[in-house]
Amino acid sequence: MPQWRVGDVMTSEVITAPDDASVAQIVTLLTDRQISAVPIIDRFDVVLGVVSWTDLFKRIEIGAPDGAPRASWWRRWVPSTVQWPAGTAVEVMSGPPLTIRADASLPAAARVMYRSGVGRLLVVDDGSRLRGIVTRSDLFKIHARLDAVIRDEVVQRVLGRTLRIPPRTVRVTVDGGVVTLAGRVASRTTAIAAARLTEAVPGVTDVVDRLGFDLDDTVAAAVPATEPDPMRGWLIGRPLSDQPAGQSGAGPFAALSRP
Repeated sequence: MPQWRVGDVMTSEVITAPDDASVAQIVTLLTDRQISAVPIIDRFDVVLGVVSWTDLFKRIEIGAPDGAPRASWWRRWVPSTVQWPAGTAVEVMSGPPLTIRADASLPAAARVMYRSGVGRLLVVDDGSRLRGIVTRSDLFKIHARLDAVIRDEVVQRVLGRTLRIPPRTVRVTVDGGVVTLAGRVASRTTAIAAARLTEAVPGVTDVVDRLGFDLDDTVAAAVPATEPDPMRGWLIGRPLSDQPAGQSGAGPFAALSRP
């Protein structure tokens, strides 16, 4: 089973703002869409930076009617009192942005988020053009989707292509990486192979083997015992030197051949 990549779980539709957008337009966008930050791109979709509420509030002055400064936690909720500075998105954005490639592994994305102390990364291509966004919660989607992928791997590859078990002979269920195999197969060795190959599928944490079988081919067929013949080989090939003196060429039954 292939390793999951950022491109498998990212969100492709991303709200963006052009680099020439005014600060007031950025504020309106953040407010209307109820988001905390927006990527800034140029006309070629290349990511230049990100504007967040934090970036905006670093550059504004908030005044109360009496002239006293308002508490910082009021800032997002009183946009009518804010004197937004003139300028464009490029002048207030933070950069360079934290980005990652779509073909990066999920563990790699998680490490970047952890080391940078962020909860999201912009996904870009080789030309730094925006292709999506991946969040910490997106990384957890894999656990919900993995059970379906594991089941398909067991049914299609292990039971179908490898063991050639007829379809619907074995019932496969997966819950949290635990695979349950139920049904009946032709032989015990097939049942054993199904369980062991399933254990080797990436993402499987345990296998509950409920497979029955028609033939136990792990037990060798019993060979009937035969009674040994005590006379076998007694006469054939016996050296003459083993015969008693005076009876050379005779043997114990020589008298039977005498006239």
